[in-house]
Formats: sequence, structure tokens, C-alpha cells
Amino acid sequence: MGIRFVLMVNKQGQTRLAQYYEWLTLEERRALEGEIVRKCLARTEQQNELAILEFIHLLVETMDRHFGNVCELDIMFHLEKAHFMLEEMVMNGCIVETSKANILAPIQLMDKTS
Repeated sequence: MGIRFVLMVNKQGQTRLAQYYEWLTLEERRALEGEIVRKCLARTEQQNELAILEFIHLLVETMDRHFGNVCELDIMFHLEKAHFMLEEMVMNGCIVETSKANILAPIQLMDKTS
């Protein structure tokens, strides 16, 4: 089974980045996000799986490399770049790229031409 969605929320439970790889109605997305936020905020450290942690770590490291110590505001004000990075990494729910340099190359090229 592949990745069904990627969701980044802050500690207050506000969605900052959401990408779905299967079709859900807006109502279904809201319900799913609410349930996930409740579970994640209440979870213990023992509930994480290594592969997902590695993916999250790679995503944050990639954003760190581009934004320099990425923060919530970087994602909010550059949402298109955050989505682009995610789309370079995940296609149809499967991780397809793990090289930070390959993920960032198109963004850096866009930055130079604009």
C-alpha cells in the first residue's frame, strides 16, 4: 500500500500542508484531518514507524536546505514550493525521489529565472 496523503499540521492542529493521493470529498478530508490531529497530538513516542519517520525527516531536511531552518511561515507563504517539493518526492502515493539535490534542482532553476 502506498502513501494515501501527506498532512503537516502545527502543534495547535492547524493544517499547513495537505496533499491527497486518493479522491476524498472536502467533508471526508476535514473529518480525516481532525481525527489524525487528535490521534497525533495524543500519541506517545513509541507509535512511530521508521520508514515514515525517515520520509518526514527527508521532507523537513529538504525544506531546511531550501528555506534555511524552515518554519511554519515559510510553508504558509511559499505553499507552492512546499507542494512542489512534496510532488517531486511522492507520486501517486509512492516515494519516487529521495535525493535532496534532485528535489531542489527545479526549484532553484525557477528561482534563478524569476
